[in-house]
Amino acid sequence: MGIIAQQLLSCNRSVFYGAGMAQPEDLHYNPYSFAVHDDPYVTYRRLREEAPAYWNDELQFWALSRFEDVLEAFRDFETYSSASGIALEHRGTEESGGKQMIMLDPPDHTALRKLVSRVFTGRRVASMEDEIRRIVDHYLDAVIESGRCDLVADLTGPFPMDVISAILGIAEGDREHLREAADKVLIRIDGEPTIPDAAYEGMFELLAYFMEDLPRRRAGGGTGLISDLLQLEVDGRGLSEEEMLGFCVLFVIAGHETTTKMVANAVELLSRHPEQKSDVVANPELIPGLIEEVLRFHNSTQYMHRTLTRDKEIHGRRMRAGDSVLLLIGAANHDDREFGPSSEVFDIYRRPERHLGFGYGAHFCLGAALARLEGKVALEQIHSRIGDYEVDHEAKARFHSSNVTGWTSLPIAFTPGSRTSSLA
Repeated sequence: MGIIAQQLLSCNRSVFYGAGMAQPEDLHYNPYSFAVHDDPYVTYRRLREEAPAYWNDELQFWALSRFEDVLEAFRDFETYSSASGIALEHRGTEESGGKQMIMLDPPDHTALRKLVSRVFTGRRVASMEDEIRRIVDHYLDAVIESGRCDLVADLTGPFPMDVISAILGIAEGDREHLREAADKVLIRIDGEPTIPDAAYEGMFELLAYFMEDLPRRRAGGGTGLISDLLQLEVDGRGLSEEEMLGFCVLFVIAGHETTTKMVANAVELLSRHPEQKSDVVANPELIPGLIEEVLRFHNSTQYMHRTLTRDKEIHGRRMRAGDSVLLLIGAANHDDREFGPSSEVFDIYRRPERHLGFGYGAHFCLGAALARLEGKVALEQIHSRIGDYEVDHEAKARFHSSNVTGWTSLPIAFTPGSRTSSLA
């Protein structure tokens, strides 16, 4: 295609893709905008109603926002491919984080997931409950007599890293360094669609660590899930070096970020819904329902990126093979077509039959059971030991990334208490 033809096509993209529902000129969705991060749900509501197949001409992506559309896209991995990365900024870049199964499609994804699932089992996760409680209490013990802390820095940041490290077999002395590196990987700049240098530095630090660690483990110097995977073969297939690196990087990042954000999001939301918070303090059995509502109402993962493998028409608009599509989990989980007229209301008594907080289908989050268990234990301990906490909403600081949301700082104050856990 010549240069003039390309320019004409860019200028007339809406015509090329078909009229469909007219897209309002004043409707703009930029996943890199910090202003959008502060309250994406206003924009999501407009997307669902006014442009359910939204095209961003500047950043060259589609966005699907209705529940059924996002659900169907998760199901249809043959059309909506993960191979070009799960965040928009990964598109067209040379991936450097090893061969990660989250960026593969079946059958390669299925084979790799089958291998990992042999050792990362539900039984293994369930057996961690007492250890998770001990770890959470360790961090609560350090702050409980002071009557104040930064919930993220002092609890929800470090404890999930300790948990995933214990599962993987990572030494205690290495955990803080790996957590800091993993946090860097998700750093983004306001309004910018490029990956900053700090994020690349974080990824290189993770890779360098595991490139040194894996040979030591192969020589017999290690325990935990990583060492188990090095020895594992299924149907004559083991994990390659690139796949092992991808696995290690993925589990370190996803293994702590999801829980870090989920637990802090839960505390921040409950602080703004005091009646529901009082119910949780009085009735800890409400916590599993609380977790599901947090996953629905303000999930840490707001979208997943996919690349079309074929043309697809939706809502009267034609998306083309090779186009980027954002599956807006945060928008879909607020869709009143699925969740009724109270879809925009935070309600821990809600019992949705389904939500998309952990994705759906082939790429349903492998660590969902662990994240739910960590969230359950952490929220039990927080609400049994420092349940009268108050959040300093003026001082809290939001975490900014293109597809991950949460808090980098969440200062709380509470009545100083005993160092002994009430559920020990």
